[in-house]
Amino acid sequence: MNTVAYDHQVFSLQQFGGISRYFCEIAARVSQQSGWRSQIVAPLHFNDHLAASTVPRLGLHLRMRVPRTGRLYRAANALLAPPLLCAVGADLLHRTYYAANPEPERGRLVITVFDMIHELFPQYFPANDPTRDRKRRCVEAADHVICISRSTADDLVRLLGVPRHKIHVTHLGFSNVFARAGQGSAPAATVRPYFIYVGHRRGYKNFARVLEAYGTSRRLSSDFDLVAFGGSPFAADELARIGALKLRPNAVRHQFGSDADLARAYAGAHALVYPSEYEGFGIPPLEAMSCGCPVACSNASSVPEVVDSAAEYFDPTSVESIRSALERLADDNARRRALIAAGHLQCQHFSWDRCADQTLQVYRATLAG
Repeated sequence: MNTVAYDHQVFSLQQFGGISRYFCEIAARVSQQSGWRSQIVAPLHFNDHLAASTVPRLGLHLRMRVPRTGRLYRAANALLAPPLLCAVGADLLHRTYYAANPEPERGRLVITVFDMIHELFPQYFPANDPTRDRKRRCVEAADHVICISRSTADDLVRLLGVPRHKIHVTHLGFSNVFARAGQGSAPAATVRPYFIYVGHRRGYKNFARVLEAYGTSRRLSSDFDLVAFGGSPFAADELARIGALKLRPNAVRHQFGSDADLARAYAGAHALVYPSEYEGFGIPPLEAMSCGCPVACSNASSVPEVVDSAAEYFDPTSVESIRSALERLADDNARRRALIAAGHLQCQHFSWDRCADQTLQVYRATLAG
């Protein structure tokens, strides 16, 4: 019996999010394989994905995180996690983030590198952020490194000089909630069609340019709304910019909800706009495609690797390019229908089952090495 352990790090950093979902999906599938056992060791955590998962775990889910006690939680996990990991007796440790001391007490080590944002966009992070140094040390200590796209693997080789033979590319999957929504009936019509933006909006996520492109287009701002789903409510500077664009009341609005709510929002949208300047992978385009929502996206980093020809591309650094792409989808229904059909085919190449199978191949190679 091969035992794989996953540490506490991401589960004590995220209440929910892509990285914690990834590890829950993988660990659950590993535990179902003959000859394999998985164990998540998270002494104190706040993660909703882990709380809802069926994966074996050691730890306590704290339903409410007390503000300004992050150092206390980190200290408790640092004290409790090592002996619990030793008690598990894992043959392989898959770190869930970049640990200050990456070496496991026993067994082999695998690390997943999701992106190289800290190296490529240092201006968006505090000067004393330890992520870059910890990532480098984790990658050096690991027996094998998983990258979630070829683009990220290329960046890892170029920026940190990691040998190619040490790297394995394993694409992510996406939740079945979205595929089921795409097969269901469309939501009730709204007053105006809308473009949807999903996730955090700051920095390289590039929402500011989308807002500018939308607000400076008479065609878009008159006949369409812009919905920002997820992330924080609009900040003061965002509200000020929306006001300066002199848009219709509630033309740009924030929405928050569950995966099922997001699936319904995708299904009703005219298109997803995905303008990120950099992504290690990019799950929202796949979610949108599975719901029958066409995609307009940036032509940067890993995004073309994921969406292939099933999207309307634009230059994420150009407001004019973003505006033109959205206006093309506003005016060309034949193009929208073609993208919807292509999107349904493209998203079938990605699933958590496939991701788990490829990850198990890395585990086998690591234990055999």
